[in-house]
Amino acid sequence: MKARFVTAMGILIFGATSAFAGPTNLSFGFGGSDQTLGTSASYTSGSATITAFGFECSASDSTSTATLSGCAASALYQKNDGGAEVGLGLAGETDHEIGYDGANADYVMGLDLSNLLSLGVRSITLTFGSVQPGEAFAALGYGSNPFGASSFALTNTKAWCGFQTAGCTYNGDVVSATFSLNSQDDFLVLMSPCGASSVTTTGNCGSNVTLGSLSGTSATPEPGTIALFVTGLAMLGFATRKRWATQRT
Repeated sequence: MKARFVTAMGILIFGATSAFAGPTNLSFGFGGSDQTLGTSASYTSGSATITAFGFECSASDSTSTATLSGCAASALYQKNDGGAEVGLGLAGETDHEIGYDGANADYVMGLDLSNLLSLGVRSITLTFGSVQPGEAFAALGYGSNPFGASSFALTNTKAWCGFQTAGCTYNGDVVSATFSLNSQDDFLVLMSPCGASSVTTTGNCGSNVTLGSLSGTSATPEPGTIALFVTGLAMLGFATRKRWATQRT
């Protein structure tokens, strides 16, 4: 009886705690057949969800780095032209990418990462395609969606990668940047490349890039896992109390 009790409870607790052992790897791809999407699009990986938003902002030139103003929702574009030209951009931009369009405005993208943060993700890697000499991209972090204001400051640069910039990973025209997240990074603003705060770039500041993928790792157990662990402890306590009472009797 005693041996069976210990074995059963050992299995119960191991089953509850083993789920804590390993992190969860999350990966989001933005490629697919060429098509215009809506002004927002959601993507899932396991139990995680992120949402991308498209915006067209006023821009008299591509070098305005202090603020963005007059931003209006703009359709996203799912691009699949082969090689590094695969990912997510803006339908209104000439090349269906993220960036300044000299004939129109500055096309930028927002990413709602609040769900990732709630799952314990504290570091992510963004990959951009179509990054050619003289081109760059920037990712800026905000505690909430900043596009509701008439204008907002371009601050809190999380990553900035120009062509062959130190600290970035290159594979031809595909460039990746890994950076940490904090509680004020629920919403990222992605630009190319004029949004890099005080960082400047050489070459054409009005270059365009395509968002290819996002990956991250969560080490935080999901609510169901926590509930299972708590239930296991409660059952162990109840069984121990009952056995102690029986021995006293």
